[in-house]
Amino acid sequence: MNVIDIMIDGFKKVYSGKNVLSKHFFMFIIIAILSISTVNVQIMANAIEKTKEIPNISQLLICLAITIIIGIYTGGYNLLFSHNAFNRENKDILPEITLTPFKVFLKTLPLMIIWSLYILVAIFFSMFLISSKSLLTVLGIFLFLFLLFLCAFVNFVYIAYIKNFDSNGLFNITLPFKYMQKSFSDFVLLGLLFIPVYGVAMTPSFIVGLLFGLLGAKTIMALYAGGILGGYLGFIVQIVWYYCLVQIYRDKIEPNL
Repeated sequence: MNVIDIMIDGFKKVYSGKNVLSKHFFMFIIIAILSISTVNVQIMANAIEKTKEIPNISQLLICLAITIIIGIYTGGYNLLFSHNAFNRENKDILPEITLTPFKVFLKTLPLMIIWSLYILVAIFFSMFLISSKSLLTVLGIFLFLFLLFLCAFVNFVYIAYIKNFDSNGLFNITLPFKYMQKSFSDFVLLGLLFIPVYGVAMTPSFIVGLLFGLLGAKTIMALYAGGILGGYLGFIVQIVWYYCLVQIYRDKIEPNL
């Protein structure tokens, strides 16, 4: 399958299977809560920047806690969806709304931390070269740009882990280079394909926010409406993106390792 067919298949899988309507309904509610809390955090952050004072610290802490907790949940849900996506014949890959995503996220967290440390060390090294004010500055700039591109292939490390929840051999720092070698063209094509897809997905949220503004609704209501719709559609695009990464890993990377 080419990347276009894989993407189309991914969207079909997201909207098929058992209890699909209830799954999307509850996911929409979860994303709505996340979007509202995120908008509130942004508004309070702007107020703090302007006044240098915290308007309501308890509300800020509650919104931050909600944002973090739901962020962990949606991250785990994404990982669980990716695990289910390895079975291409399974049409019921969208997970049920349970507490399992929290467990999946916590299982994956050590791997995420280690790879985040790898990336941070490499970035600090490149920044050190950039600040050297010598010919090494050019090398540091190229290294930094290359790291930004290479980081995209770290996603395949998590894809490899989530297949069987086995981290054996996945701390090898050379893995992204191997993954890039096996999947470069497909990954780049997929990335180029998802740029307009994401743009199209965000258009309704922009229109809804604009309509709320034209109808005289309060600015915060327009932000809520646009944020909720954009959050939901963005999440759908995100899990389809990971569905595509799973298929690329299955077809291009795993057989050639």
